[in-house]
Amino acid sequence: MKKILYIYGGPEFHPTEWAGQKLKEILGRDGRFEMDMTSDLDTFASLPSSGYDAVVLYTTGFKDDLTSKREKGLLEFVKNGGSFVGIHSATDSFRGSRNYIEMINGEFLTHPEHHEFPVFIVDNQHYITVRMPGSFSVYDEMYHLQNYNPEKSKLLFKTVWQGKEIPVGYTREYGKGKVVYISLGHTKEVWNNFEFQKILVRAIAYSSGYQLTDKVIRCGILGYGPAFNMGKLHNGWIDATSGLKTVAVCDKSPVRVQAAKEELPGLKGYFTDISDMLKMKDLDLVVVILPHNIHAPAVIQCLDAGKHVVVEKPFCITVKEADEMIEKARSSHLMLSVFHNRRWDPDYLLIRDIVNRGLIGDIFHIDCGFSSYSHPGFSWRSDKKISGGLLYDWGAHFLDWVLNLVNSKVVNITGELKKLVWNSVTSEDYGEIYIKFENGTTVDFVMSQISAVPRPRWRILGTKGAIEQTKWDEITLVSYVSGIRQESKVAIHQGSLENWKQYYRNIADHLLMGEELIVKPEQAKRVIAIIEECEKNSKEKGQVSI
Repeated sequence: MKKILYIYGGPEFHPTEWAGQKLKEILGRDGRFEMDMTSDLDTFASLPSSGYDAVVLYTTGFKDDLTSKREKGLLEFVKNGGSFVGIHSATDSFRGSRNYIEMINGEFLTHPEHHEFPVFIVDNQHYITVRMPGSFSVYDEMYHLQNYNPEKSKLLFKTVWQGKEIPVGYTREYGKGKVVYISLGHTKEVWNNFEFQKILVRAIAYSSGYQLTDKVIRCGILGYGPAFNMGKLHNGWIDATSGLKTVAVCDKSPVRVQAAKEELPGLKGYFTDISDMLKMKDLDLVVVILPHNIHAPAVIQCLDAGKHVVVEKPFCITVKEADEMIEKARSSHLMLSVFHNRRWDPDYLLIRDIVNRGLIGDIFHIDCGFSSYSHPGFSWRSDKKISGGLLYDWGAHFLDWVLNLVNSKVVNITGELKKLVWNSVTSEDYGEIYIKFENGTTVDFVMSQISAVPRPRWRILGTKGAIEQTKWDEITLVSYVSGIRQESKVAIHQGSLENWKQYYRNIADHLLMGEELIVKPEQAKRVIAIIEECEKNSKEKGQVSI
């Protein structure tokens, strides 16, 4: 585990101490780093013998405070193979030390007001930038630098101001060590930005010795059935991700295997028996796209064969199955993840962004779900023995969304399932789950195919506003944050299928670079636990605490 020292300090208009706690949380989730924090500048002097792998600096000012002993300790630390990551106003610190300014290769000049601006990737083959989008937007303070020498560093990120290119992030060699500077980091909004967090973690990893690998994760698709064309879609997302490649397909239907041969020519293997596919030596990961009731046995079989596994949602049908799969993956040191692709849906991302910006205050109640009056059809999803019931399809998505919006422990569930109209199938017509969280937030989730008058897809109440969604292309936002009532229609940018490949971007980042797995099996287990408790509650007609 790499040892990181975070040094902070200066005027409070830069949230240097808060940012340190945020970085510690981010690195803690990553699992590869141990971080200490200090505002004691004398720590610089003892860096060469400290045992730290990297120093992360987010300070402001201290113009003449880098004394000769402190300066010598820092520069020797980096020159002898240590790493230095400077954040934002690190270029507005210790400006009395020209040796420090030369090392960081830039000095603060000016900045415009905080605003939203794009950040463009200059080199997408570097450790810090691989698999990142070509550009992303941030709300932050745009630093303009002086004394920046492009010949002394490798530019990774840039932006544009009034026709002029502005460096945002770069790296350079300094003796035997590495220096990375990232000009972003003033606002709390940017610290909650996924891409900014990834840049920070990668800057620390890269400068402290982590390197890219040329390994490719070879993937097999188990279940190329016709339902929603998911087999072909998974192949497209996998092959569009650097570091991943589909090499095999397996389906018990020879007709579907033949379809795979025609649609995905050139794979190394086409199988009708899972055992045959799992014998492939050049197979690292299996994507399980099967009916819900056989997720667990198929996953266990793949893990037993030494393969990483991505399983379609829902994770499984029972908590017992979830526990068995999680324990098998853990004991086998293999990755297990659930394809909760809709965490990247544009409407959910917009809702989460609005909540994170504080525009509705703290959430205290959520109504959500789908309701209509229509026959469910006769696919296997309408067979309770196979699918688990009404709540396991869209319920898996909504409950995963809710658990990520409400950062608190579930303390109580009341559930109700009804079978009243569509007796030609065995799944329920109506399901409702009422959830109470430890922080007092409540959620009323409904899935219904016998509601002649539908509810909104989302109705989220906060202490300073509310969100309502009744359409696919916009949400209504009401906010009292400014002290007066403001109501607006916010457009939802479409593109779910394109966004969903971000799931596989994380799979590659996790397996090839050791980064945090975003969709963890323990999170998916919580979804199954809530649905299972609803089933029990509906039968027992009482409250169930978990």
